[in-house]
Amino acid sequence: MVTRWLLPLALLATSTVHGEPSRLLSAGSGMTELVFALEAQEQLVAVDSTSVLPKGSTLARLGYHRQLSAEGMLSTQPTLVIGSEEMGPASALNLVRQAGIQVETLPEAMTIEQLQSNIIRLGELLNRHPQAEALQQEVAYRAQQLVTKGSVTSKSVLGKKTIFLLLGEGNSAQIAGSNTLADAMIRLAGGTNPAITSIDGYKPVAMEALVAMAPDVILISRRHLVEEAGADSLFQQFPLLRQTPAADANAIVPINGKALIGGLGLSTLAEAERLHQHWLAQ
Repeated sequence: MVTRWLLPLALLATSTVHGEPSRLLSAGSGMTELVFALEAQEQLVAVDSTSVLPKGSTLARLGYHRQLSAEGMLSTQPTLVIGSEEMGPASALNLVRQAGIQVETLPEAMTIEQLQSNIIRLGELLNRHPQAEALQQEVAYRAQQLVTKGSVTSKSVLGKKTIFLLLGEGNSAQIAGSNTLADAMIRLAGGTNPAITSIDGYKPVAMEALVAMAPDVILISRRHLVEEAGADSLFQQFPLLRQTPAADANAIVPINGKALIGGLGLSTLAEAERLHQHWLAQ
């Protein structure tokens, strides 16, 4: 069924390939928020299910950004598809390319510098050069403010030990180690992640090992704390967490889980600022 879309869309894409993309499909919450920040939302025709839209928006919503279907994408007749390297699957993206539609995947940002580079590239794609320049300068300023505020104390003092727990079904939990966006956010906020010394990526964690890390702050996706009636229910599920400094300080902190999708973005930066101000400042 996908092939019936290829010819008409190829003709549409050919007619606009050298002009401003007028029909944009954005996959990934971080990518879509950049589109809005660059004032290019009028070009949007569809987004993925993780993207946050203004209330009342009538934009088409497709599937999860890692599990998009070629037919779903082609049905919105885009001239440009953008997303992070997490966007996929590759087979679906290849079919979209075969229809003559431009598909751009930007690197998954793990640093402020890569986020700035993505902003500039997106500004080029969307013909929003002045907005992109202004936004990357704003991002640089906000990141520098975090560094400046975090350097007020002695450089010999490490940031508060902070971990991010990814809860699964039942009593399963994974902890974010090195090479994760959660760790990048923790460091940006001025904290230190004790899990990086022994864990790469996301790995299951025994509660005894977690207690031994003695975290000062424990981060949990906000939807888990809301659905599970807050920290008390979390302690019922994982009683050993009560033995952490974070529990003593009532520092079980909900965060916006979508800030950890698709690379470091504006939401990630905003969460880092909030965490620094309210939880991690020395």
